[in-house]
Amino acid sequence: MRARRRPVPGADAMMIGVAAALILWPALVNGYPLIFSDTGTYISQMMERHLGWDRPPFYSLLVLAAGLGRSLWPVIAGQGLLAAALIRATHRLLAPGAGWPDSALLLVMLAAGSSLSWTAAQVMPDIFTPLMVLAFAILVLAPQGAAGLIVPAMVIGLAILVHLSNMPIYAGLCLCVLPLRALRQRVRWRPLLLPFLLGIAGLTAVNAIARGRISPSPYGGTFLLARLIENGPARTTLAHDCPKAGWALCAYRGDLPRTADGFLWRADSPLYRAGGPRRLIDQTDAIVRRTIVEHPAAVLGAAIRDFGLQLVIFSPGSGLRPWYATAWQTIRRDLPQTAYAAYLASRQARGRMAVPPLLAAFVQALAVGGMGLTCGFALYAAAARRLRPEAASLGLFCRIVVLALAGNAAVTGALSGPHARYQSRMVWLTVLAGWLVLRQIQAGCRSRPTSNTT
Repeated sequence: MRARRRPVPGADAMMIGVAAALILWPALVNGYPLIFSDTGTYISQMMERHLGWDRPPFYSLLVLAAGLGRSLWPVIAGQGLLAAALIRATHRLLAPGAGWPDSALLLVMLAAGSSLSWTAAQVMPDIFTPLMVLAFAILVLAPQGAAGLIVPAMVIGLAILVHLSNMPIYAGLCLCVLPLRALRQRVRWRPLLLPFLLGIAGLTAVNAIARGRISPSPYGGTFLLARLIENGPARTTLAHDCPKAGWALCAYRGDLPRTADGFLWRADSPLYRAGGPRRLIDQTDAIVRRTIVEHPAAVLGAAIRDFGLQLVIFSPGSGLRPWYATAWQTIRRDLPQTAYAAYLASRQARGRMAVPPLLAAFVQALAVGGMGLTCGFALYAAAARRLRPEAASLGLFCRIVVLALAGNAAVTGALSGPHARYQSRMVWLTVLAGWLVLRQIQAGCRSRPTSNTT
């Protein structure tokens, strides 16, 4: 009988550190953390002491605290470490016999063959959405009395604070999973709901103090109006109710941009010519309400179409442009000269950072395959009458992943419109779940007795 291998002290910590570096390989190849247009706002909100209307300041605080206003490398290093640690914790929970070499192989596969690396290596809060899902799964699935649940609870609270889309996604997970879970066993309500409530309280407090509006998302109506304009129903409302409604946008109803992004971000958009998001928010909310009441079928049809499109649109490394007019200028203005010079020397700043087509196709194929395995095992586990505890836990994890992807597509597709970046931040969870399903099937085949003939 082969003796059990003793765990090597510190092996997990060393593996997680090495895995974090592997996860961040796109930034290492680039020579600088990957940036997006919004990265500029996250830098400037703290460095220039202003609060943008469109995003909370908490990720900006994280960027400032991690790099002390001098470098962007520490923030993505933290993202890589947190991702590696949560993936390892999830792996140990769902496959208790898996040692650190098994998790190392899984992390290498995720780093090389999924969108994880392209999300974690970017100075954006997008990585916290899938990490929130893993933290939720750990809190739901961990045995009663298990230690080490403080970190997952903190991740949930941080995720709620750094990105507004995480609030409805997490609420949807709780509503879909926790009532059914409570029918079978006791649920840890406090660590699951307390960080969510604290996150909402933090967002509301900031908006009440800085903006004078008691709401976790005071300008969410502006994003919804932009979608309704692109999809058409809000144009019909403006055409019918203007000018008698007295809305400032009535003067520009013939000059509305074709896309939601054009309405939200173009400097010459009617949104800004009419007064800007802050001054127009009451009118914006009124137009949204009127549109939903008068054209419910059109609004619902467009939302379903956007959800379906967002569900299938994903591509690793979306938005790897230099961003000359936005993030580039903020890095030049707010970071030290050495950091600006490092960015200028990066492949992204020179327009030479892109995902190779073969790699993109490979990543997309693995995500599709992972989705098939995840959905298939979720359905199998839901229909099976008797399952081993490990298989039952994996089945619930697969359902959590499927629900999270659907919630992410519904929230981002309906509010911001279908963009490859939004679903790309999440689809690597299907690769993780698919890997675990394959290992579960493999373990089941090995343990199945074989018949002997004489």
